[in-house]
Amino acid sequence: MAEQIFAKLVRKEQLKPDIFKFSVKAPSIVNTAKPGNFIEIRVSQTTEPFLRRPISIYNMDKENGILEFIFQVKGKGTQILAKQEEGKEIDIIGPLGYGTFKYEDYQNLAIIGGGIGVFPLYELAKCAKSDNKNVTTYLGFRSKDFVVLEEEFQNVSNELVLTTDDGSYAKQGFAIHYLEEDIKARKSR
Repeated sequence: MAEQIFAKLVRKEQLKPDIFKFSVKAPSIVNTAKPGNFIEIRVSQTTEPFLRRPISIYNMDKENGILEFIFQVKGKGTQILAKQEEGKEIDIIGPLGYGTFKYEDYQNLAIIGGGIGVFPLYELAKCAKSDNKNVTTYLGFRSKDFVVLEEEFQNVSNELVLTTDDGSYAKQGFAIHYLEEDIKARKSR
């Protein structure tokens, strides 16, 4: 059940020049959220910008009641959010959405995403691996400059396939092509 809370920003980290990771104290949301859920954040006390910003949940530390989300500065709303200071409260509604599919019936999981779309996949991979599933994660980025969370995904995946469109880091090409190759290789066995 979604609720509105004022969550204290306990840690702010800049991952790239325009990408931020926020850790907020939100035990009530953490206790009910599932992988794939998101939150909506009010970034200003004025009517500009009027709408809340939907942001995917990146990680949940249930033991400490910490919710983490990562966002890229794209417009006025995320510019305002990026200026938030540690110790301040953030107006959040969540958890929202249906979450991801039920993976419990499967032993082998392939998780795939690219760019800023990789952030919500972390919690899914983490939960699946902790449930003793075999997790292969495929992540694609534009170039080496855009690669984020490599070590974090390595820790929650049995295998991590990392690609860059231009080949400046890891494998060259799109992550989907490497997933297709792995599927064909398994079928031919």
